[in-house]
Amino acid sequence: MILRILITALILIGCSTPSDTLPYPLLISEEGLGAIHPETPFEQISTSLSGFEFEKLSQISPQESEILFQMKRGNSAMAHIVSDASGKKIASIHILSPLIKNKNNQGLGDILLQTKTLNCSDDLCHYAEEPSLLYRIDSKSRTIREITYQKL
Repeated sequence: MILRILITALILIGCSTPSDTLPYPLLISEEGLGAIHPETPFEQISTSLSGFEFEKLSQISPQESEILFQMKRGNSAMAHIVSDASGKKIASIHILSPLIKNKNNQGLGDILLQTKTLNCSDDLCHYAEEPSLLYRIDSKSRTIREITYQKL
């Protein structure tokens, strides 16, 4: 009987995973990702957004080594926040989830809006008023494949 009530409650409530919705709308903009701004000290990133887990990782290449935080919600990676060479400031933010949108409510998998201020070179685009947000698109369908924040 208890099992039947529990199953019914789960069906009524829904069995959604944490990656289906965010605890609050999270925007990527010229200012950064939500409460994470270019001036946010890199070591304070993990305490800047509540409702997300942060895993500190290292990325080593022949040219340099970088520290990055993988921002997660449940088992889903939401973004990678990469340090600069000093390890103290943000160099770039790479969006990995379609749940994170820009101010036009566009995210991964959405069609990039064609406006007068959109500048594209091949498959890389940015809006003139937000030069720090770069969009890599599918050239034929104009869907957004990557969103990267990189302060110029």
